[in-house]
Amino acid sequence: MKNYKLTIGIPTYYGGQSLVKTVKNILASKEVPAFRLIVTVDGNPLETKIYKQLKDLGVEVLNNKDRKGQVGRIKQLIKITKSGYLILTQDDVIYESTTVKKMLNTLENDKKITMAAAKVLPVKSNSLLESVLEVGVDLNYRIGNSWNYGSNYLLASGRCLAFKTDFIKKFTVPEQVINSDAYLYFENKRHGGIFKFIENAKVYIKSPQTLKEHIKQSKKFQYSQQEISQISKDLNLENEYHIPTELIIKSYLEEFLLNPFYSFLYFADFIYTRTQMKNMYANKSRFWETDKSTKQI
Repeated sequence: MKNYKLTIGIPTYYGGQSLVKTVKNILASKEVPAFRLIVTVDGNPLETKIYKQLKDLGVEVLNNKDRKGQVGRIKQLIKITKSGYLILTQDDVIYESTTVKKMLNTLENDKKITMAAAKVLPVKSNSLLESVLEVGVDLNYRIGNSWNYGSNYLLASGRCLAFKTDFIKKFTVPEQVINSDAYLYFENKRHGGIFKFIENAKVYIKSPQTLKEHIKQSKKFQYSQQEISQISKDLNLENEYHIPTELIIKSYLEEFLLNPFYSFLYFADFIYTRTQMKNMYANKSRFWETDKSTKQI
């Protein structure tokens, strides 16, 4: 097998046309060495036409017949990666042409950094819900960039995470983990790794198109602290999840002054989604119904 410097891995269950678009987009990256691109299928066979398109593009497709969930496929990618660097991404992400280069350069040029995250932004909104959710994205970055010098779980989105392979191979990643984004961030920290958020390395996703999908995503992230606390008992997650109240208020007021109408609706949405969380720990499972509306990119 060719000796690659970089591997890019995409776990997929849905595996539709958005996956092909993501792959083409990644392959169009500029100023990067040849890399190994792997799609690992999680027990739901790809359509013949999708499989053929991927193979024609030179993608390595792993047709797993059993379902292990996203984390199970991430573990598979970690295990088989031989290159020095690994980027984990998803099947509905659009990359700027220099994002892969910036992710790779960050890890190559600083020996201390073991994990890096791209900035994940929504594509242009076409609906009221999307416009409201954009406020949440802006708030996330306002808070994340100002909190603990930008080293916090808010900035570690699993849409695009890069690792030094020899370091991520030290991680213990139970397959029952639901929020793999935050878990990988804390596992990196538990092993003494250094995290870096790359502000100018950008990828784009489509926001949920229905309230049902939005609430489901909110449920996943709200459950994160309890879930990870049960697994990583040696981490003080109370401190890791305690965002300073004054920072939350300051960030929201700044956003409100810029965008009062959608900020007000976002606040109402925030309150509403929390009322839907009362049974959030019931019937929890790593097998989540795939969000199909976010894949229409």
